[in-house]
Amino acid sequence: MINLNLLPKRYRKRTLPSAWRLATFVAGILVLGSIGFVHYQTQASINRLENQKEQLRLEVELLRSYIAEQNKLQQKQRELEALANVSRQVRAKFRPWADYLARFLLELPSKNGRLEVRLETLSVKSIDPEKAKRVYGIPADVEFTFRGRAASRNVLVQMVKTFETNPGFGIDFQKAEHDLKTGIYRFSASVGMITKVENEAAR
Repeated sequence: MINLNLLPKRYRKRTLPSAWRLATFVAGILVLGSIGFVHYQTQASINRLENQKEQLRLEVELLRSYIAEQNKLQQKQRELEALANVSRQVRAKFRPWADYLARFLLELPSKNGRLEVRLETLSVKSIDPEKAKRVYGIPADVEFTFRGRAASRNVLVQMVKTFETNPGFGIDFQKAEHDLKTGIYRFSASVGMITKVENEAAR
């Protein structure tokens, strides 16, 4: 059977060659395949990231108790460090006053284990070493201020000489009064003492 198209050329249905139709079909398939492949890769990446996120969330949950414990330990460490700082400051300012008093009393004149000087008043305090240099001639950091009685002039002289010649002490002898009836000397003085001398001797 023969088909004849008797319509004018301008009304005839145009058809593409079969090769072009095949190329168009193949191109469409490739485009759809590329889109599908990109979509698959994107979805796979999203799934992988979601899995990683879930794993990280689980790890955080597992480590949460350890993190809380570590935070508590760090807080405890900070508290202990603060206490240690306070302890160091206290030790730095601590003064063994009993030891200082014992050193001072050992320098007073004595006979047969008994002091020949009777102290009526005694006070002790810290003193600035620079100020002590001007008063006692040594950088003392502890000062004894006292009043007392000496049985004789020799005892009084011996006491003053002891504090003048001992490198760890200095004396500011203020006054002395002699009671002619009893022969007793009343006096007042202050003594500066270098506490580091004892520390260096103990090393």
